[in-house]
Amino acid sequence: MSSNQPSSTSSSTYESVLASLLPPKSPHVFLTLPISPHKPLIPSHLITTLSLHPVLESFLHILNLDLSSAHFLLRHMQAAPAFEAMYLHGILHRIEGDVDNARAWYRDVKETDVFRAAWEEGGLERAMDFMGKVEGVKGIVRGGKLNGGDGEVDEVREESLMELKAVLGFCEIFFGTGKVEDASGVWVSMSEKNKDIAEKMIAGGEGWRRF
Repeated sequence: MSSNQPSSTSSSTYESVLASLLPPKSPHVFLTLPISPHKPLIPSHLITTLSLHPVLESFLHILNLDLSSAHFLLRHMQAAPAFEAMYLHGILHRIEGDVDNARAWYRDVKETDVFRAAWEEGGLERAMDFMGKVEGVKGIVRGGKLNGGDGEVDEVREESLMELKAVLGFCEIFFGTGKVEDASGVWVSMSEKNKDIAEKMIAGGEGWRRF
């Protein structure tokens, strides 16, 4: 077991799992390029067994670089009033390097409390400037030229971590970090076409929380 991995026992808590996914135990990866999908930092079941609110579970999957698990959950919460999930959807696309898609999600939530928690009032311009910086260092990250350290990359990494911590803090207060055994109430209405697709993605049966 990796030294940064929490024990896979019932003693694993939200706090211990979160600590294992953040500096100093794990370096912050703000772009998963050039490896996609990226190998998760810890086994995903250490997150899912916490039975958190789906937004917080998605957040931990993103920190764990398990973007497919995060995306599975976020696609159930991709319209108002699930603004926190919509914002996370944008962050997910930003981390996987799909900056244009991320910009669209950010614009969709620009007037929401969770967005203001990260970028303050009228912060869309600052957020878009940050997106430009992310786009500007994609080539450096994709080329793996980070061993010697790069001031611009370090700046983007730090700003990314600040954004994530601000959003996480908001979501912890808004949703709490306790167990949510039945998450069906989190489901957000979608068009019938998208709803049918989403329903087909849910395996159901024993051992699965309801969505």
